[in-house]
Amino acid sequence: MARVTVINDSSEFIDLMRELVTSLGHQMTGLEAVHTSIEEVVRTKPDLLLVDLRLENTPQEVSGWELVILDKAHHDLLSVPVILCTADVWELKKRAKDLEQIADVHVRTKPFQIDDMSELIERLLKASQAKRRSVRAKAAISQIPVDGGPPGPPPLRR
Repeated sequence: MARVTVINDSSEFIDLMRELVTSLGHQMTGLEAVHTSIEEVVRTKPDLLLVDLRLENTPQEVSGWELVILDKAHHDLLSVPVILCTADVWELKKRAKDLEQIADVHVRTKPFQIDDMSELIERLLKASQAKRRSVRAKAAISQIPVDGGPPGPPPLRR
């Protein structure tokens, strides 16, 4: 069971996503934008983030776009895929070049098809789980002694 964190300023949207995510067999944490910080997102230990691009914000709060940037810069969230949702096509066009530069951010415009969102969530979670397994396998391999020596990374070869 994977953990999906949804950040939105609409409790109705959070409820809709909770119904969808739990029907897929995953846990979901919903964060209302008004109280969300990157530290709060990190505490949810997400396998997938779903963020509204246009969160209502005031000077002390973080916008959806800023959350995506902070997510991709945070060590604990760097490899977490993001689904960026918005009904604001103009804002998406404005951010298009920036989005091309950020890895693992997938855009869905509202309204979206539930089947399309379900498929995307499942695909991203499967890819994320495969990546984590690969990282764990590499870490385990690095602990195997090489040539009878102590555990650790293999020696450099010239």
